[in-house]
Amino acid sequence: MQIVLLGGAGTIGRVIARDLIHAAERLVIADLDQASANQLAEDLGDAAIARSVDVNDPTSLELLLAGVDVCVNAVNYYFNLQVMRACLEAGVAYLDLGGLFHTTRKQLELDNEFRKKSLTAVLGIGSCPGVANVQAGWLAGMLDSVDSVRIFNGATADHGDSLAAPYAIQTILDEVSMPAMVFHDGRFESRPPLGEEQHYLFPEPIGWAKTHLSLHSEVATLPISFAEKGIRECSFKISFFGFSEAALRRIRFLAELGLAGTDPVEVKGVQVRPRDLLVKLLADLPEPEPSKGGYKAVVTEIAGRIDEREVMLKAETVGGPQSGSQVSAGRRLVAGPAAIVAKWLGEGRLSRPGVWAPEQVLEPEPFFAELAQRGFQTQLVRREPIAYRRSGETRDQ
Repeated sequence: MQIVLLGGAGTIGRVIARDLIHAAERLVIADLDQASANQLAEDLGDAAIARSVDVNDPTSLELLLAGVDVCVNAVNYYFNLQVMRACLEAGVAYLDLGGLFHTTRKQLELDNEFRKKSLTAVLGIGSCPGVANVQAGWLAGMLDSVDSVRIFNGATADHGDSLAAPYAIQTILDEVSMPAMVFHDGRFESRPPLGEEQHYLFPEPIGWAKTHLSLHSEVATLPISFAEKGIRECSFKISFFGFSEAALRRIRFLAELGLAGTDPVEVKGVQVRPRDLLVKLLADLPEPEPSKGGYKAVVTEIAGRIDEREVMLKAETVGGPQSGSQVSAGRRLVAGPAAIVAKWLGEGRLSRPGVWAPEQVLEPEPFFAELAQRGFQTQLVRREPIAYRRSGETRDQ
């Protein structure tokens, strides 16, 4: 199979590339940073080649995609729609790492166009969104009805108090400054960013961690996917985006000062976008070494009913350091799912035409088996009353 990896020289793209290189006959590392792409391709061997690409140039993007089987989009979610349209023109299967709710909703509108071209697109297949969606689909399939879905994303702070971003800093700044979305009482509602803090017990060795709301794509698709099962509530909470709490509070302070703003301001006669300056300064920070004890967990809880009995199901996916790898568990859990689905698309194992969320189209148990090969174990927890009495029954009956 031939795969194009857009943003292949980036923070997560590099990890996806190292995972995919053993499955692809040809892996094109496409990035605006030609020098970094060249170096990575050289490191990966003969199956990898580097190409320079600007996703803002539709013609060059379509030329890059010509003749390939799969496009893995690891660039910032701002460009998801134009990359999808280029894949439609080139006749290439598509996947990305998420659209931060609002972009994902717009991407779903391309479903009919992908169906007409007999092409498959999978939206948001990293850890969150991604693993959490597959967990939710797996659990919902065991239930007759679904009342609520709650997702929790946690990790040990393996970078200390560093401000170096664990993933795309532009996305993090959006999550810090844009209202979160929840599905409450059957309706989508906005909530303040980083709001509704909650201590949550993750699998060991993470344990208790403080979590908060964030704008995320899971909430954009799960209420649609489970509408027929009666879902009324859906939320996503994360533990400080992989920063320590102290580091995230400092990022939040910078955003409150206006440095995450995207409207130009005049400084000594020069128009400057505050975010451009902040992103540049953060990008120049040295990359910290991941600690040897860094762990990542994604947990999805679904409350619903089986034969009118109230049941709570929970899926926990957790992993930690990997022998011989300096890549943090958090980055590996974003990259691994994208590599799995790219391989499935390229092999024809996943070929259902249309635009899909992961919970709608991925086989859960084979997916979790692939994650286990990458060091991430998934387990099921089921909680329900030991004794159940139907409405109207009494103890004497």
